[in-house]
Amino acid sequence: MDMNLVLAVFEFVVLLLAISVHDAAQAWVAWRMGDPTGRMMGRISLNPAKHFDLLGTLIWPAIFIYQSPLVLGWGKPVPITNRNFRKPSRDEMIVYLSGPLAHLAAAVVCLVLLIVLKHFTAGATYALVVASHLAMRDATVPTIDLPQLFPVILFLYYGILLNLLLFVFNLVPLPALDGGKVLRHFLPYNAAQTFDRMGLYLMLGFMLIGFRIIMIFFVPLLTIFDALLRAL
Repeated sequence: MDMNLVLAVFEFVVLLLAISVHDAAQAWVAWRMGDPTGRMMGRISLNPAKHFDLLGTLIWPAIFIYQSPLVLGWGKPVPITNRNFRKPSRDEMIVYLSGPLAHLAAAVVCLVLLIVLKHFTAGATYALVVASHLAMRDATVPTIDLPQLFPVILFLYYGILLNLLLFVFNLVPLPALDGGKVLRHFLPYNAAQTFDRMGLYLMLGFMLIGFRIIMIFFVPLLTIFDALLRAL
């Protein structure tokens, strides 16, 4: 079987779980802030089916995941009833920020688990090097004499890669993303309305040049995580 296809399928599974972490975190935080809407609709769950969005969870990733290891995706919006919050503006911002922060936390958990495996699994140091190459679709790296836990190591490295990418992506200040939903709380009323109306045009512009902007922040973050994996 084509190695790139195998890696794409492997990555897609991790992507679904990463999206679920984001949406479940927002639903849970909203519930803790006084709004049970997401919880009542079953959104505090790591089951990808609960967060499925046809475009963001299937079509968009399916189009690009075979072409590139850096694939974006999203779930259907977590329903929020703003009037249930004790402090609506503050609590809503906290809810939206909890999604990206959940991605960062998940990447840290994957990092810690990989460091543990590195110290207690024979051949894990070499396996980490192989995993980092395969995750970036470098199929030329030798894959012989890998430990039995290599699929776990690859899974966790993808966990770092995708969660860091989604962390940066969701903080982009576009109306449809968490960063934009937080930003509009700081805009005057008329500016916020204009910002919302321009959402489609801003998203189209982002599709043309936005990925380059994401790389400006994503690459240094991934470099830090890779350096920690080597050093610790």
